[in-house]
Amino acid sequence: MREWNARWVVMGVLLLSALSLPAWSNSDALAASQSTLSEIKAVQFHDGNVITAGLPTAEQISALSEAGVDLVINLIPKNNPHAMGNEQQLVQDAGMAYINIEVDWQQPKSSDVEQFFAAMEQNKTKSVFVHCAANYRASAFYYLYLDKLTPQQVNQAEIMAPWGDLQQSLKQYPQWQQLIEQMQRH
Repeated sequence: MREWNARWVVMGVLLLSALSLPAWSNSDALAASQSTLSEIKAVQFHDGNVITAGLPTAEQISALSEAGVDLVINLIPKNNPHAMGNEQQLVQDAGMAYINIEVDWQQPKSSDVEQFFAAMEQNKTKSVFVHCAANYRASAFYYLYLDKLTPQQVNQAEIMAPWGDLQQSLKQYPQWQQLIEQMQRH
C-alpha cells in the first residue's frame, strides 16, 4: 500500500512541476535555462507564447533559443547607445528569427505599433521574445496588442509593471501616454 501511495506522490509532484512551467514553453530545456532567463533585465513571462524584457546578454540569447523561443522582436533603434550591434547575428546563429522595429523613445509612432501588431499576428503560433532596453517600449507595445485583442480585459499596470508607478511614469513620459490613448481610439 505504501508503495502505491509513494507512486501517486511522485506522479503528483511531477505533474505539479510540469504545470508550473510557463505556457509558452516548447521545450524541456526551459527548466534548465529558466534561471538564466529570469536574470534578463525586467523579464516578464506572459500567458501564451510571449516574454517581454529589457536587453538580453549574448548568453541569454542562447538560453532563449534553448528554452524554445522562435522569434526575437527588438524595439531598440540601431543607432541607440543601448543597442547590441551584433544582436541580429547572435539571434540567427542561435536558430531564431529576428525582427527589429526601431522605436524612437522620444517620438513613438502609431506606425511602429502597427508594424508590431503585424509581426505578432504573423507569428501568433510561435514563442516570441519582445525586448527593448528596459522593457518599457516592449511592455507598452505588448499591452496595446493585448488591448486590441481583448479590450477591457487587460490589466495595464500588470503588463506594464516594469514602468513602476504607471501614472507617474506616464506623466514623466507624456509621449507614451499620448501614443497609448491614440491607439486605443483606433
